[in-house]
Amino acid sequence: MQNTGVDMRMDAGQTILIRETIRGLERAGHDVSLISLQGRAVMGVDDLGALDKTWAAAQGISGARPFRWLESAVRRGQTVARLPYFALFDSFRFYEACVRTLPQFDVCHEYAGLLSLGAALACRRLRMPYVLTSDADLLLESAVMGRPLRGLRKAAAQWVARTSYRLADRIICVSEPARDHLVKNWQVDLEKIVVMPNGVDVEKFHPDKHQNGRQMKPQRPLNLPESVPIVMFVGSFQAWHGLDRLMAAFAKIIDVSPQARLILVGDGPERAATAVLARELGIADQVIFTGSVTHDEVPRLLNAADVVTLPYPPLPQELWFSPLKLYEYMAAGCAIVASASGQIVDVVQDGETGLLVPPGEVDALATAVLSLLQDPARRLALGEKARATTVAHHSWDAQIKRLTAVYEQVMMTYAA
Repeated sequence: MQNTGVDMRMDAGQTILIRETIRGLERAGHDVSLISLQGRAVMGVDDLGALDKTWAAAQGISGARPFRWLESAVRRGQTVARLPYFALFDSFRFYEACVRTLPQFDVCHEYAGLLSLGAALACRRLRMPYVLTSDADLLLESAVMGRPLRGLRKAAAQWVARTSYRLADRIICVSEPARDHLVKNWQVDLEKIVVMPNGVDVEKFHPDKHQNGRQMKPQRPLNLPESVPIVMFVGSFQAWHGLDRLMAAFAKIIDVSPQARLILVGDGPERAATAVLARELGIADQVIFTGSVTHDEVPRLLNAADVVTLPYPPLPQELWFSPLKLYEYMAAGCAIVASASGQIVDVVQDGETGLLVPPGEVDALATAVLSLLQDPARRLALGEKARATTVAHHSWDAQIKRLTAVYEQVMMTYAA
């Protein structure tokens, strides 16, 4: 994993996906090591439970002192000249480490990163199976987040993406819209793409209402009384999460249900703007920000929610919609109100496992949430059906079986 933006100690979306995939593979009897770029070293770890127990991957000339002097000089020159960063040194360093490390493994599975090409080139040299997960168009995502790539850096990122797609034996993407985008905009061979939505740990996320065989009431967060209806959002507060729509909808909800509280779980770039909007709408006293919580804390919070939300707005492209939070909501048996966006419409059966509303439509979002707050029996029925669907089709163990089949297919190709 050349992508230096992934910290395995954090509970973020891609980190959770990578961690659960590795743990699932290990439960299935596979030996897995995580190799990642860390500064100017390439480090490996064999046990996610002991992230401090790392080993250094051997490098060639990229580990030598003259190479590092040259790298430092070039990077200083880039900074002074305000030239874009192309990750050339990082890709070469990761390439060298992979060439020396990968022969002890059967398959290399990488999660795509911007300007990350080292592993793909190493696998080509070694004639080794290379599987690439592309869970978003990273150039488009940068544009949506307000940081579009331009000029030479954009051209370099496009070339790296095309090259890695071409070198990959299989490309795993999380949704059919993502697959179609790869084919149409990147000219990827349809035959090498595998659609594999995200999953969830159904043992960790479940309706936790039993203890020692007795029916238990879920613990209420922040000592809120049982009479207080709770609407909840869990996420990383990104621009595409539609929190501004959720706030506007909640302002309408409390006009009808003034006791209701909106609990926003997590943290991220849009938190400050969301807090400002709450004050401007006059609902700051009814909105609770938990701040960052560990992934282990999320199931307890979900069990206290009456309604959970995925209020995505309309977006120019819908490539990353296999949200982990959707499967966690469903596994926890929550009553869901979600925007009919991307892959959500394929996962949530409207009226059966949740309620779907048009993306960005505040009135529809408020109406749907209110309808569930006022109908406990329907909330329970939706949650039970969502849980059953998730256990049957979206558990991590089911995903691992599909992933193992992909590995076996590419290994057979190389053995032939």
